[in-house]
Amino acid sequence: MRHFVVVGQKATASADFLLDDLPGSSGRLDVLLRCVRAAMLVSHGVRRDAVVYLVLGGSSMAPRTVKIAGTDAAFLRPDERSLGILIKKVLAISGPPDGQFAVVRPGISLAQRGLDAVLEDLGDARLFVLDERAPDLRGEAALGGGDSAFFVGDHLGFDDTTRSVLSSLGARPIGLGPVSLHAEDAITLVSNELDRREGAGRAGP
Repeated sequence: MRHFVVVGQKATASADFLLDDLPGSSGRLDVLLRCVRAAMLVSHGVRRDAVVYLVLGGSSMAPRTVKIAGTDAAFLRPDERSLGILIKKVLAISGPPDGQFAVVRPGISLAQRGLDAVLEDLGDARLFVLDERAPDLRGEAALGGGDSAFFVGDHLGFDDTTRSVLSSLGARPIGLGPVSLHAEDAITLVSNELDRREGAGRAGP
């Protein structure tokens, strides 16, 4: 499985945002929604081997985390407004007080915690951090094959605490070339590289 963890420093953990003004009313939740589309959706389908975590750090309800699993997800649409409606409905639900992930819709779970809940849920997955200054992922031999998790910052990047936690866990920094990219485009490139490696592994003589 491939996991994408998108950390929204100010993305609202509340359903109290305007669909007609996502950028201005949601702490840039729109950035995270585009990441969902990039990680989960392909032409006429859903990636069944992908999982996305949205770590929401904004509003008085933070932190909260939304988990979307391609194995069971239904009714995912590629347009930003439809994804916004979906997440708004999810955030209107109260998660379990114990902080564990609880299924609230097919393929979608909610936890009343932040990054720590994600790290517990990932288990033994190999951890990678997308970093503009890091070596190119094309030279990363450990990429692909088995469970991997890729941590992506929103338009603000990662806060110091998140960087410190990931570093202490041995997360490997990987880069995507010389040009700074939007978060959703970075996810697309990582997915494409994984697709190519997995396709090469399945290729016959």
